[in-house]
Amino acid sequence: MSRARYLDGGIGVAVIGAGGIGRLRAEICHRHPAVNFLAVCDIRTDRVEALARDVEADLWSTDAATVINDERVDAVIVATTENAHFDPTMCALRAGRATLVEKPLTIEADEGETVVAEADSRGVRLFTGFTQRFRRRYLSVKEHVDAGYLGAITTAKASIYITQAVAHAVISRAGTTTPAINTMTYSIDLLLWFLEGRRPLSVYALGGRGRFYDEFGSLDSTWAVMDFGDGQIANVGVSWEPPEFWPAYVATMEVELFGRDGLLSVKDDHRDILLATNRGVPSPYTPDVAVNVAMLGSAMPGDWAQGEYYGAMKDETHAFLASATGDRVDPALATGRQGADVLKVCRAIDLSAQKREVVTLDWAQP
Repeated sequence: MSRARYLDGGIGVAVIGAGGIGRLRAEICHRHPAVNFLAVCDIRTDRVEALARDVEADLWSTDAATVINDERVDAVIVATTENAHFDPTMCALRAGRATLVEKPLTIEADEGETVVAEADSRGVRLFTGFTQRFRRRYLSVKEHVDAGYLGAITTAKASIYITQAVAHAVISRAGTTTPAINTMTYSIDLLLWFLEGRRPLSVYALGGRGRFYDEFGSLDSTWAVMDFGDGQIANVGVSWEPPEFWPAYVATMEVELFGRDGLLSVKDDHRDILLATNRGVPSPYTPDVAVNVAMLGSAMPGDWAQGEYYGAMKDETHAFLASATGDRVDPALATGRQGADVLKVCRAIDLSAQKREVVTLDWAQP
């Protein structure tokens, strides 16, 4: 799309995938005043028809290429299942569409490098949907780290937990994913973002084996130590083990950064907003599971309130729409390159947990 068309007040968007996240992206685009053409796609006719009706889509199809290649489309959001990101992303890049891909960029590291190379060769803007960057607390962390309040960071610690219900939904739709690739990826992205320009040289990880290992062959938890060299280390952990009735019904996060001049700590556990009810509160991610005690705000993308959606995913989507064709790219958006780097680290962590040995990362190679 030409920038002139955007300045004239319109941008055409295609959302590929009509699951929970795709539906949210489409709802947000539908409400954005700059979106003058909206197309939606999903391999399930019933689901895409329902979404198209709800967001008053101008076009819907079960074929991604049909909506991506429509001349009225300028930007594409890929929100398919995690193991199906590659094909629609490549189609969007070949069509010259600015593209936002939900995390992880892909599941296979070589596919991640392929889409980044495709975007670079065609000069197309490619972004990875690391929505947590757009939460105020993590933007504040980034701002104060960059301003030098911690000095040189020497140690970092990050953890993220999701409930068994959420994890089961994730691995049921994408059987080749893992706790590291699907969930720890948020923590890895935040740490690499805060440690701008630094990437781990080696990782050592171990994994716990419980219910998910018995059912899917996947680790239930993974804990890793990353060595950045020069005395800089990070400890990162993920767990899919909290039970379905855990009151943080989607996710709990924690980040600590230690520097020569200070310490910065984020307790992102949602204990500050606690609801207890006889009626049961359905999880936004798995609405078939309800809890009687809920830590509100644990839905990572944001929340519905008064018929509107608020939170990080709305802010990130708006940032993508503004950055798709304009002169300025929002600095909080994760690039495709950053998404591929995070995927590479997560794959190395999984390999280390499998082999129970240190894995070295070669950043000269994809």
